[in-house]
Amino acid sequence: MNKLKLDHLYRMTDMVGIAEHCLIATPDLREGYCVDDNARALRVALRLKEEKLVDIYLKFLVSAAGEYGFKNDMNRNLVWENESIGENFGRAMGALAEVGVQGMREDQRLTALFLFDQYTHLFDKAESYRAKAWLIYGVYMRLKVDKNVNEKVEKQYQVTLAQGKARENIEYDSGMLIKKMADDMVKAYKKHTNTNWSWYENVITYDNGRLPWGLLWAYEVLGDEIYLRVAVESLDFLMKNVFDQKRDCFSFAGYRGWITQEGVRVLYGQQPIEAGSTVEVCCLAHTITKEKKYADWAKKALDWYYGRNISGATMVDQNTGGVYDGLEEKGVNLNQGAESLVSYLLARLSFEAKT
Repeated sequence: MNKLKLDHLYRMTDMVGIAEHCLIATPDLREGYCVDDNARALRVALRLKEEKLVDIYLKFLVSAAGEYGFKNDMNRNLVWENESIGENFGRAMGALAEVGVQGMREDQRLTALFLFDQYTHLFDKAESYRAKAWLIYGVYMRLKVDKNVNEKVEKQYQVTLAQGKARENIEYDSGMLIKKMADDMVKAYKKHTNTNWSWYENVITYDNGRLPWGLLWAYEVLGDEIYLRVAVESLDFLMKNVFDQKRDCFSFAGYRGWITQEGVRVLYGQQPIEAGSTVEVCCLAHTITKEKKYADWAKKALDWYYGRNISGATMVDQNTGGVYDGLEEKGVNLNQGAESLVSYLLARLSFEAKT
């Protein structure tokens, strides 16, 4: 692999945050910004120890905090839209918890943790299983915060509460919170599983590796074998459906129809986020189980970006450092948006951390 090139990450990032879309490799500010991408970019910046980028992406999440969750979309006029407790909420909370542990300055850690704690009361209202997976990870990371930092967060909370500028935090049992969300995912898995199908939903859609990834983190905290068993079973089932044995490469579900229990499979419209979440979950599965097949799958999923795919197309633009948005029947989508880029960077950094 070539040396990691960060030019496109810097190109897409301004003082607001990371832009959502590009026209080829030029940020298309007509499309605005979103929490999903800035949360992912924040995780990248932490791993790269890019202090100024952490400041920018963290500021974006602070500005996105709403009354009933996180707003997700900031339009071209810098006006917020679409407040929810969907996947954007989960990704934001996961990223904030990471900053609480890995932030380069204490003020970054305190800011992220204060904001995280102000929204834990909404965890029970999250319905998306991908959001639950992120929230499980967020609580896992929250448990790793240094005691001294926790004490300072609590003091700031008491000061702000007395000023009437904070919600009253509801105390929660971290283990029980993780258990509830993980049990919801296991329940969904059992509901949809039959002799030919071992998945949480009746269709394999997008960011699929994130679901077993969430249960693996639940297992790390609670040690309940059911979470490990379901995570491994579902991950193996996913690999069976998205790895082309004949071509010896990953062939992810295309977004125009996905993969269904009824045998529908859309081949093209494959997106970089799939390779990214596959690398991340397989790296974690290898760390926990020590089974070599997961390390092998992680490498092959990362290689998807470098041409080990059904079209033999290189998805990383070595000139810009960007990542093309999709693998289409008539060629590669040359636009190089934020989701594609940060999914790749997280995958690459996760893989390199293991090797």
